[in-house]
Amino acid sequence: MTTNYLSYIKPFSIKPSNCVRDLGVVVDSGLTLVDHVTHITSVCFFHIRQLWLIRCSLTVDTAHSLVRALVNSRLDYCNALFTTLPAGQMSRLQSVLRAAAQLVLQLPGRAPVSSAMHNSLHWLNFPQRVTYKLCLLTYKCLHGLVPDYLTRLCVRVATVHGRPRLRSSDDHQLLIPRTRTVTLGPCAFNTSGPASWNALPAVLRDPAVTLGTFRQMLKSFLF
Repeated sequence: MTTNYLSYIKPFSIKPSNCVRDLGVVVDSGLTLVDHVTHITSVCFFHIRQLWLIRCSLTVDTAHSLVRALVNSRLDYCNALFTTLPAGQMSRLQSVLRAAAQLVLQLPGRAPVSSAMHNSLHWLNFPQRVTYKLCLLTYKCLHGLVPDYLTRLCVRVATVHGRPRLRSSDDHQLLIPRTRTVTLGPCAFNTSGPASWNALPAVLRDPAVTLGTFRQMLKSFLF
């Protein structure tokens, strides 16, 4: 006597999820990154509220170190994906940065934060933080400081056939490939990286500029 085990299996359906997490990034079905921004702001504000409970026992340097480790690191993680993020979502990330600056400097709620954040903490705003990340990664691509799969995404105009005589090749600009979509295409690094690089002054695109000098000049330019 044989038993048909298939008769005991109840039918079920698999429902696709609206968002998934990949390498710490919450990716939604529409690739809007709204869920990821919501997750970041929620976690960062939680840590800010917890740090306020012990802020009176911390020095400014200690509070600054804790905020960089618990808040700024989350804001800067994979923030190159925020290239085409709408202004409304950028303002949500900026609000986290302002709350973190108020915590470090112990500023009251209605006190001006932007000037203190720039002059005392030397923090960049959004979307300048995203531009800084893209330009720094592009610099490393051009100088062989990253893996080859990223280096191949940054193509100098001077190396493209038929373009060495263009003025853009003398300015050390990069080739910006065409995209098929307007919203998602510019998010890719092979487009956003060269576009951010070409927007820099010519003195920053000079290959002779060292990494340390490039960081300082880039941050001064974005300020």
